[in-house]
Amino acid sequence: MSVEAVLVIFFVLLVLAAAYYFVDREIYFYEGMRLGPRLQRWLYDRWAADYDKGKQASQAQDESMLAQPILEKLAEMPEPLILDLATGTGRLELALFHLQPRFQGKIVALDISPKMLEIASQKLSPFRENIRLIQYLRLPLPFPDESFDAVCCLEALEVMPAMDEPLSELYRVLRPGGLLVTSRGTEASGRKAKIRSAENFSELLRRFGFEQVEITAWWKYFDRVFAKKPGNASPVGQHNLFGLLRCKVCDKIEWQENPKEVLCRSCGTKYAYSDEKILIFEIDRKE
Repeated sequence: MSVEAVLVIFFVLLVLAAAYYFVDREIYFYEGMRLGPRLQRWLYDRWAADYDKGKQASQAQDESMLAQPILEKLAEMPEPLILDLATGTGRLELALFHLQPRFQGKIVALDISPKMLEIASQKLSPFRENIRLIQYLRLPLPFPDESFDAVCCLEALEVMPAMDEPLSELYRVLRPGGLLVTSRGTEASGRKAKIRSAENFSELLRRFGFEQVEITAWWKYFDRVFAKKPGNASPVGQHNLFGLLRCKVCDKIEWQENPKEVLCRSCGTKYAYSDEKILIFEIDRKE
């Protein structure tokens, strides 16, 4: 074999190794977080059908480790309004609604992936009067300050480009005295670039204004985290979504809800409902 042929083979192998590393690290390991929200949405759409199969170890504990403790923390709020950012296939909602009639709250659930939300819609069909599913691509959140009694973001901070903006937004829309429910990726997950020690993660939450941080072992790859926003405002309670949602074009809260869409009466922008009654709350634009 000639030297030229050896060099060609070596080059091809090098390219294949680089491609494998890219796919393994950027797509599967970091779930496309550094590749932009549209590609990340496309990836989650591809994974949606099998997503719950890979979460069985943690979902088996959802009622005991999430729903029950959340209800205990919200015991003085009989009808809490909860935001779930990066809801995925609706695991937290299902665990909470399974505790009815103890849980009498309503939930606004956001995710970038329409396919994930379709699965959530199917799972949560008996509870549709108490939940709104919204397809939403990027921060900031489309809600006024202090809109929710509790805000949740589970197993997701580590696959967002940075933790600062989601934590800042969760703090902003949480009422004083409200509850943060989130998670800390453990060292076992292997995402070294995104993992913070328990002490460092607690300090991060305090830097954004949270207090009473509680970190509890949950399952192999994540710890459960509770924290509170200082203060003691009255509970938000039951609320019409369209008294909270801000138009992405004009920032107004003036809505007309129709069977297949919602119309901003201020600027005329329309946002469609999918067949599964998922509100597609985004404007089509290039990155």
